[in-house]
Amino acid sequence: MSQRPPKGEGYVEVRELRRDEILPALHLIWDVFIRDVAPSYTPEGIEEFQKTIRYETVLSMYMNREITMFGAFEGTELIGTISVKNVGHIFLFYVKGACQGRGAGRQLFTAVWRHCTQMLKVSRITVNAAPEAVPKYIRMGMYPVMPEQTIKGMRYTPMEMIVSPCADYQYAASMDRKQTDNTLKIVLIGAAVLAAAFVTVFLISAVVFFIVSDRGDRMEDYRRYDNYGGGYYDDYYGGYYNDGGAEEEQGGLDAIPAAIEENLSYELEEETYSFTDYEKQNTYIEFYVQYPRLNGMEEKTQDKVNQILEEYAMKSVEEIYLHPSDEMKETVIGAQYPMLASYVQYKVCFASEDFLSVAYDDYNYRGSMEEFHENFRAVNINLEDGTVYQVKDVIDISDSFVEMWLRRIREDAAGEPIFSELSRRDIKRTFAGDSLGGIYVVNFFFAGNGFNIGYDLNYDENDPNDLGYVWLTASFKKNEVEGYMVDKEMWE
Repeated sequence: MSQRPPKGEGYVEVRELRRDEILPALHLIWDVFIRDVAPSYTPEGIEEFQKTIRYETVLSMYMNREITMFGAFEGTELIGTISVKNVGHIFLFYVKGACQGRGAGRQLFTAVWRHCTQMLKVSRITVNAAPEAVPKYIRMGMYPVMPEQTIKGMRYTPMEMIVSPCADYQYAASMDRKQTDNTLKIVLIGAAVLAAAFVTVFLISAVVFFIVSDRGDRMEDYRRYDNYGGGYYDDYYGGYYNDGGAEEEQGGLDAIPAAIEENLSYELEEETYSFTDYEKQNTYIEFYVQYPRLNGMEEKTQDKVNQILEEYAMKSVEEIYLHPSDEMKETVIGAQYPMLASYVQYKVCFASEDFLSVAYDDYNYRGSMEEFHENFRAVNINLEDGTVYQVKDVIDISDSFVEMWLRRIREDAAGEPIFSELSRRDIKRTFAGDSLGGIYVVNFFFAGNGFNIGYDLNYDENDPNDLGYVWLTASFKKNEVEGYMVDKEMWE
């Protein structure tokens, strides 16, 4: 195994992208597309491409493991990206113009080649190459299989490469240095395959050992601990795992057991706020916010409740775009890659005739690519008059309750010293609404498993108290908190 060159200026590292890196990758793709590809597309083609790279579309494929995305980094800067579908089809392959010619494109293609041969086990790699990219793909060992096509204003040439799990991609790099024709390329490919056949077992074993050991060493770097059930997301593998390491089907909001009464007199509907600003070339602006709406109630109360539900969902959009602070404006102006974005999902955790509890998960970029945050919010509403409950309205924040909560939260966190930096007095302050500088934002909600209370956590970067949790709550059955209930009528 050859050693990597020392990291420094000009060093390019290629690895799989994490979930929070998808949006910066799409921003890069759009910038390069507008400069290099859009001139050969019709307006219809540009519009179709915009639909292709919508965040919710790409994120859905990523989370469903339909695609794998790779990024090329110089230090912490993303300079290129490539994606591949599970059938071995390459798409969204772009490298920043100023960074082209440094080998990033070659390394990205090599990463996909290895993924296709060793992981996907496909027999060929395909791509629909933009007109200006055809010569580059030929140099990488691919060849056209059909004339140029134009569909919905998008011009491309279908290309492919026959691959083998026992071959090594080094041949493609050597062919790039030699100006050989396609016939010689095919001969060299065949020779490489035949030669490698004698050492198939050795190569596959070595590759598997390298992948397993390399991923094992870096696994912790990709774990993002979940707020619910003591498990964690693994952004490398894209799955949710519990403490025992067994993969679970659901995590985050999906793991909250909902309790919705049957035959409600009102209907629960879904509303979506969607906005993308393609006109501002220097700032990436995109919002996709989902939230519930009630229909069938008394009109005045219904309007009040629906306004509250929308306000909680749109909190980030309000703060970073509709009514930004001077500090937010300065962040955008000073950012190398300005970005304003919010993607919100929700879960109706509890719904009865006179009470509603809703939780929101908000992924947002607050001014730049570097300012990525995930925030959790919950709202609890009296449906008779639209009253929004605070913690103090439902629970007596006593010393004994704080002790019980802290003991439960640490049990759920597998015994980790969660919140060891907080005194009991600090916890009581946060439950009363003081977030201590925005770090500990209290939230509570009702669900199928009872009463849940905890924090949306916003530690500063490199804070030693940050154990990797995005949000964290402790759950209590009704009988466990009977002695602490404030509004008995609401609890009933």
